[in-house]
Amino acid sequence: MTQKTKAQIKIKERHFKRQVAALFCVISLILAAASVYAATAESACVPQNSWFDSWLGQRTLTGNWGGLRSSLADKGVTLSANFTTDIAGNPSGGSRQGATYAGFLQVAAALDFEKLVSLEGWALTLSNYVASGRNLSNEIGNFYGVQEIYAPGDYYSGELDLSLTLAEERVVLEFGRLFAGDVFATSPLWQYYVSAINSNIISMSGNVFFPHFQVAAWGARATYEPDKQWQFVAGVYDANPKIKDPGRHGLDFSFNTDHDCLAVGQLTYKHDQGKEGGLPGSATFGGYYESSKFSYLADPTRTRRGNYGLYFIIDQMIYRGDWPEFTGPAHLSSQAGYSERVKYPYYPRITAAADRPKGLTAWWSTYLAPQEKINAQTYQLAAGLVYQGLVPNRDRDVTAFCVIYGNFSDDLAGQDAETVLELNHRFQVSPWCYITPDIQYVFNPDGRHNIDNALVLGAEASFSF
Repeated sequence: MTQKTKAQIKIKERHFKRQVAALFCVISLILAAASVYAATAESACVPQNSWFDSWLGQRTLTGNWGGLRSSLADKGVTLSANFTTDIAGNPSGGSRQGATYAGFLQVAAALDFEKLVSLEGWALTLSNYVASGRNLSNEIGNFYGVQEIYAPGDYYSGELDLSLTLAEERVVLEFGRLFAGDVFATSPLWQYYVSAINSNIISMSGNVFFPHFQVAAWGARATYEPDKQWQFVAGVYDANPKIKDPGRHGLDFSFNTDHDCLAVGQLTYKHDQGKEGGLPGSATFGGYYESSKFSYLADPTRTRRGNYGLYFIIDQMIYRGDWPEFTGPAHLSSQAGYSERVKYPYYPRITAAADRPKGLTAWWSTYLAPQEKINAQTYQLAAGLVYQGLVPNRDRDVTAFCVIYGNFSDDLAGQDAETVLELNHRFQVSPWCYITPDIQYVFNPDGRHNIDNALVLGAEASFSF
């Protein structure tokens, strides 16, 4: 390479970094303006009961559609939509520098047959998705996605969930095209992050077929909630990996009994979830088994049938303040059971602030996949802190920090472990909108020491229509 070529490359690199820096300056100014404007929405700057004040206070951006929305809901039909976007870049580190946009649009419907045609306990939820943009992790070369909203492809047909509630709402049975990630290996606190911990224990989907986010599979699930404290849920799913192909758009409805299956079970205990209680907390233990054949990492010509893993998730509030009035839908309140939530579509992103008291909560998760010969990630550890209402007069804002550590199998040459740190602050602009400036740092991307540690700057915004 000539000196002239090297100089040109350096000039391009400096120019690109200036572009990235300018991009994030613009994003920062927009976020700052939005947060300040939201903070003053209820002050003297915006008259109380003004049109703008009422609009910000709506549950959705488009409101009640002149009464049509509530009229349909009374008859058993709920329509909803959400759009979430992540804009991020890595001004330093990674395989190469880049800045990308990722977007995810969900349109869903829920049919309550008890209201529609007097079929007691029956309901149906349907959802469709449109994904757009590019994945910044492809530029960085890391394992844990830094834009969790990103999905490959474009249009997806999602859930087709037929449910039946029995035994005075203690038992829920579900059949159809189901997710696993809506109930298994997840925590409601993880919605506040932008990195890979946002939805589920992501190492699982790197080891086995795990239908989550935009991928739904034929399956059946049973949930038992004897009271407000305990929940047991078990599910079985068709483990056909072809349905993950973006080119199939989630429209491959074929069902073959020759396919292998994924079985998942989970037990959760919750305490002090009500306003009159103490410090809320929960503990979840779960495990899975997939019956498919898995190739050895060191020798793909060899296979082994069957793969399993275990996980444990715990959260505990350690400081509690006031409990703000809940502004979200009733089925997402702290006292709502699964029998209420199942009648509404699953949303990967919830724009309304959670029904929780202000204060500081710590959480921890552990995932183990003991069969090192066939599992790319043998274990994942993650921990974090979530503080709601840290900033004065911003009761629904959330500040979140986490660390994710994932260990790669010894049979993967040149890979040991990847670590991700994330710090962000979610500005709750209204019940239907939030904006989250975000910073991440990736150590040893993909567990490889030949890829520079990466700094990631970005923001997430979400809108419910």
